[in-house]
Amino acid sequence: MVRLGLVGLGEVAQLIHLPILQRLTEMFTLAGAYDPSPSVAQSISTRWSIERVFNSVDAMIASPDIDAILIMSPDQYHGRHARAALKAHKHVLIEKPCCLTMEDLAALSEVVEQTDCVAMVGYMRRFAPAFVEAKKRLPAFSDITYVRVRDVICEGPWYFRQVDTVVTPKGDIPASLIEESRQLRGAMMDSVLGPNAPAELQTAYSVLTGLSSHSLSAMRDLLGSPKRVIAAEIKQGGSQITALFDYGHFTAIYECMIGDVVRFEAGFEINSRYNRLAFEYPTPYIRNLPMVLEVQNSTDHDNSLTRLGPFYQDPFDVELRAFHAAVTQGGENRTPPSESMADLDLFAAIISAARKTE
Repeated sequence: MVRLGLVGLGEVAQLIHLPILQRLTEMFTLAGAYDPSPSVAQSISTRWSIERVFNSVDAMIASPDIDAILIMSPDQYHGRHARAALKAHKHVLIEKPCCLTMEDLAALSEVVEQTDCVAMVGYMRRFAPAFVEAKKRLPAFSDITYVRVRDVICEGPWYFRQVDTVVTPKGDIPASLIEESRQLRGAMMDSVLGPNAPAELQTAYSVLTGLSSHSLSAMRDLLGSPKRVIAAEIKQGGSQITALFDYGHFTAIYECMIGDVVRFEAGFEINSRYNRLAFEYPTPYIRNLPMVLEVQNSTDHDNSLTRLGPFYQDPFDVELRAFHAAVTQGGENRTPPSESMADLDLFAAIISAARKTE
């Protein structure tokens, strides 16, 4: 049994992780939690029977009653909280992105190398059963000819307001902490983009490290890293990102758009001369929606289309089970922090390419 401590009890914790953890009681106990809003911490700990509310992250990390930490704090704190937990000999599951800057990630990777604890990044899309099946089948393809990756979505609130309520702070987060958080994120954005970067560029980087990181990490898992970013465009105030990736004998297209039309089109299409794989992810805010993997095979005289699934197991559920196996049985850790270096490299290359078209 892994005694789990939760850092951050916001939207992702309330709508995604806690409902799943409640079903995994043979693997995890909700041993503790911290949130900078006392009202949120009290409400959520009562609702989900979390054993103890801590008054600081450091206090929870220092507790002998905690084995592992699930980090869901703001992105700019991920590296700091993960390093502190690992130094205290706690395992960590870090919600994506692992870190916002190379410097923060390098410091975390150095700590990971000095410990035997598990450090895993929460790229849940790479644990989806349809994705795992696609990865198994991809090596049988002849040379790939075409890849399209899409994230054209409406944000989560439109979906989850119909099925649940998120508890929000009652104005009780200390002003000093809000200011510290703002300054820390600002300094990290300046480090990546340079001082006084346009707001559109800052928004785009937030999209890349947020929504896009899921798909681009999954793209690397399936295809490896591209040789270069051929071109990129940022529009709509940073909420629309289009990029072309050079994979040598083929080009991969990435389309991202966060808008108000209610849809969730997030997925992959991969073609070789005679074969095709395609799958789409549903919104994560509604539990256990189905995924289907399409496998198409063509010849000069025949064609077949097979639909595998539907797969109903939630990717977050698979991810948490994988984290438990890594902690308790030495199971494979497919998403260590060191692997996120390639993600930050790719984000930087997209930003650089987009700047050339300004």
